[in-house]
Amino acid sequence: MIEMVNGYPCANCTDVSNAKRGLDPENPTRDPVKQEQLDIKAGRAPEPAVTFGESLAERIRAGEPTLRASPGAATLPPAAPLVDITV
Repeated sequence: MIEMVNGYPCANCTDVSNAKRGLDPENPTRDPVKQEQLDIKAGRAPEPAVTFGESLAERIRAGEPTLRASPGAATLPPAAPLVDITV
């Protein structure tokens, strides 16, 4: 039987205990990754912080890489080691 405690649906006594302490029974450890998955599943996913327009948005939808080296771009030499410890 599903019981509501402090606005949280609880299916067992552990869920009730967590809800009484103010913890979400679905995510009592407040894991942000799990919370994002729960929000997406429930349709509460936030809007993205950045949205792209015009040609960049078209590239992202098409799956193209967004950064490309131009044909005339200078290439950098390989990076030298910071510390040489050879004996």
